[in-house]
Amino acid sequence: MTDTAHPDSGSSHSFGEDSIGYDPTTGTFHARFDADSKTIVVTIVEAVGTVTNCDPLTMPPLFETIDPEALADLMISTRDTSIEVTFSYEGCRVTVSSHGTIVVEPHEE
Repeated sequence: MTDTAHPDSGSSHSFGEDSIGYDPTTGTFHARFDADSKTIVVTIVEAVGTVTNCDPLTMPPLFETIDPEALADLMISTRDTSIEVTFSYEGCRVTVSSHGTIVVEPHEE
């Protein structure tokens, strides 16, 4: 597992609240979250579930991959600063931005 924290690249795509959008030019899926810890975790799990075509309730808990409370605290406390955290979950590369976006890159088959 590769975990990285780096400055936000600034590239974000606008999608409606509580929806997951697909960017065909990059082959990535994008979602947005509100600034609360439960929303971040739920949005990550739902986005990865959509990408992998898995029921989020049958997927391993996110805390087996990354500390969701620490991630949420970091994202909420740095809303005025650009930061991204990238990690692997269920075979996908997940990037969470302090600007309220999540990018999921599916694994290559």
